[in-house]
Amino acid sequence: MLDNYDNNAIVSGIESLVNEKNLSDHFVLSLDGPCGSGKTTIANELRDRYGYNIVHMDDFYLPFQERDNNWMSVVAGHMDFDRLIKNVLKPYKTKRETNYISYDCHSDRYLQKIDVDLEKPLVLEGSYSSHPILKDYIDIKIYVDIDNKTQIERLTNRNKETVDKFVAMWIPFENNYFKTLKIKESSDLVYENSQ
Repeated sequence: MLDNYDNNAIVSGIESLVNEKNLSDHFVLSLDGPCGSGKTTIANELRDRYGYNIVHMDDFYLPFQERDNNWMSVVAGHMDFDRLIKNVLKPYKTKRETNYISYDCHSDRYLQKIDVDLEKPLVLEGSYSSHPILKDYIDIKIYVDIDNKTQIERLTNRNKETVDKFVAMWIPFENNYFKTLKIKESSDLVYENSQ
């Protein structure tokens, strides 16, 4: 477990894991953890330093009209894992042309085509990226944790208008996923990213 707010610590930890596992430039790393924990910042650091691809889990939410009526009672019931596997993970792992159309849940519509570079590692960034349904495609699982107080502060700084919805709905929904599927416990590296 890494217990350091400096993102260099997790990047170094990832480098060590890549070397330990003897991975080439073609592998998938999942970067999971609670909202506000710093996953996107770390993914951006990996992209900026090493050119990693970043695939955001937010791009794979199910459109509202495709969700089951009881999706809130299903762990990760709002995620389109089938599309993620079919359009990104399966072709990437077999080194076939890989691209997908991003989805924006705020406007409930698909946006743009995104190409994935087969010569670079792929970071699957966001909550639900270490879901067991994806296990055959993931080479390294990272969990970025955060304490509740810091999480609320960061979400408030990010957008005061939505923090109440996160507290009431999305944080409990995520926490159920982490607990039910033991995401933190099954990760290769846990990073405590609190102040």
